[in-house]
Amino acid sequence: MDRLRSAGYENLACETTDSSVVVWCENRRIRYPVVWMIEALSVAASAAPDDVMVHVVAERLAIPVTGLSARAGDIRAWLNGSVGTEEFRRSIRVEFAGSERPPERHSSSLRKVDLAIGPGRILSEFGLPGVWIRANFDVSAEISTAFLPGLNASGRMFFPAYNTGGPVDNDSRYNELRPGSMLLSYLRPVGRSGFLSFCGGMVEMANWRYDSYGVVVDAKQYSSDGSWGVGGSLGYVAPGRYQVLNDRTQRYRSWIFVWPLHNTPYEAWASYRVTGFDLRMTARWGRYLVGDRAWRMDVERSFGETKITVFGIKSDGYSDYLKRVDRQNTRLLGGVRMEIPLPPRERGMPDRFRVTSAPAFAWSYRYRVGDVGVDLVTRQAVEDHVGAYNPITIYNNLERARSQVRARQPEARQ
Repeated sequence: MDRLRSAGYENLACETTDSSVVVWCENRRIRYPVVWMIEALSVAASAAPDDVMVHVVAERLAIPVTGLSARAGDIRAWLNGSVGTEEFRRSIRVEFAGSERPPERHSSSLRKVDLAIGPGRILSEFGLPGVWIRANFDVSAEISTAFLPGLNASGRMFFPAYNTGGPVDNDSRYNELRPGSMLLSYLRPVGRSGFLSFCGGMVEMANWRYDSYGVVVDAKQYSSDGSWGVGGSLGYVAPGRYQVLNDRTQRYRSWIFVWPLHNTPYEAWASYRVTGFDLRMTARWGRYLVGDRAWRMDVERSFGETKITVFGIKSDGYSDYLKRVDRQNTRLLGGVRMEIPLPPRERGMPDRFRVTSAPAFAWSYRYRVGDVGVDLVTRQAVEDHVGAYNPITIYNNLERARSQVRARQPEARQ
C-alpha cells in the first residue's frame, strides 16, 4: 500500500488471506492504464509467496472496472523474463469486475482538480480558388474533478492559436476565445460487466451547426472477457452554443439555446474485439443529429495508445445546404479518424490542483462533405471511460506494458 501510494496510486484498498492478496487502485498519473495495472500487479506480488493468488481491481473515477488475477510466482517470472508473454497469457485471468466493491478507501482521488492543456480542434479546407489552404487551429484547456465515485464534472475553453488563409467556411467562431463543452456525468457499473453513463450539459462538437445541450444516457453490456459488447444510447437535446457572428465592423457574441428540447438521437451498438492484435469492429444504427437514420461501421486498429479508425456511413438523409447536383451522394460516405498520444507518458503526482497535458489528440476526416450520421460525442460515454480497461486490450498489450514497467522499476528486471 505504501509503495503504491508513493507512486501516485489513489482510491487504495487491500484485503489479504493466507492464499490471496486483493488490491483496489486507480492511477491518474500514468497515461496508459494497462501500464499502471501491470505495475500494481507487480507491486502486489513482490513480497507474496509464489503460490499466493494476486488480484488487482482497476478503478475509474473510484468505480471498480476490471480485475487481473495471477499467481505471485508467475507474475515475478514473467516480469524478470523467465516466462514469455504468450505463456503468461495462459496463466493470467482478466475480466470485468464492476461488482467488486472495495472496503474503505485510502488516498482518495475525489475533489482533486486536473487542468489538462493540449490541442483543441483543427478545421481546414484545401485547394480553394485563390488560396491553397484555409486552416484554424485552437488550443484547449479542460478542467475536471470527480465529486463522488463515478460523478465527474468537466469544462473546456478554446484559445485561438494559429490561423491561415482566413476562416474556414461555416466557422462563425474563427479566431475567438470561447467556452467549449461543460458537462456533468455519472458512471455506474451494473453487475460485473455492464455499465451505465448519464451525461448532461452543453457539448461543443467543432461544428457550429450541431452544438447541443441536454442529456444523454448510454448503456453497454460486455462479455466477461470483453470480446463482445452490445448496448445503446438515447439523447434528449436541442441546439445550444456560444455563437460569435462576424461582420465588417464588429463581432457579436451571444449564448443561443433552443427551448424546449426537441431532438431525440438514439443508437444501437454492437462491437467485437479480436484477441491477439488490437482490432475492434463496431456496427451501429440509429437516428442522428440531423434527424437522419443511418448505419455506421467502424473498424479500429490500435497500436498501443495510437488508434486509426476507418468508418463508413449509409444514411437516408442528405445535407440541405449543399448546392451541388450530387447532394444525394452524401447518403453514402466514409472517412478516417486518428488518435495520437501526447507526451509525457507520466504526469505529475496527483494533488488538490494539478496542471497536466492532454492525453491524446484526435482528428477525423470525411472524404465527402455531409452532415449525415453526426452523433453526439460527449467524451463521457461508457466506452470513453472503460475502453482502455477492456480485458482484450489488456491481453493484447501485456508485452508493451511489461517493457514500460521494467523500465520504471529496476527490481522488475532482476
